[in-house]
Amino acid sequence: MDHNNIVNKRVQRIARDHGCTMDEVNAALDHHPIELDRDTFLKRTLALELVELDELQHAFREKALVDRDVASGTLMVKIAERRATLLGLNPPLGHAVQVIQHEPLDKPTSTQRIRAVLDELMDKRTSELQPDEPDDPDKLN
Repeated sequence: MDHNNIVNKRVQRIARDHGCTMDEVNAALDHHPIELDRDTFLKRTLALELVELDELQHAFREKALVDRDVASGTLMVKIAERRATLLGLNPPLGHAVQVIQHEPLDKPTSTQRIRAVLDELMDKRTSELQPDEPDDPDKLN
């Protein structure tokens, strides 16, 4: 398996389509606007995407709203969702945060506290039910 062939497949296709070498394609990619001025490139790309979404929404608007075409209405909703995502209006999915507060390990649980109270009550009741034992074994008779 030729690793270089797999990795550079797109570059090879571009070179073949434009009649140039792979080195020339890589040099052109190194001068891509995202490399030269990333912020401006991203702003322009976002603006172009938003313009295209507006054009798509306009194309389906009348059919969805006037003709009440369900498929066109569904596409309009998807376009609106995509626009909101591009503009950062939708919160990212799967980033829910759960706060878990751990109590100190040496603190008894509620079950342990209840058990201790019940044990005390049982000990007290048992001692009340048992007659006092004489201290002197000779007093038994």
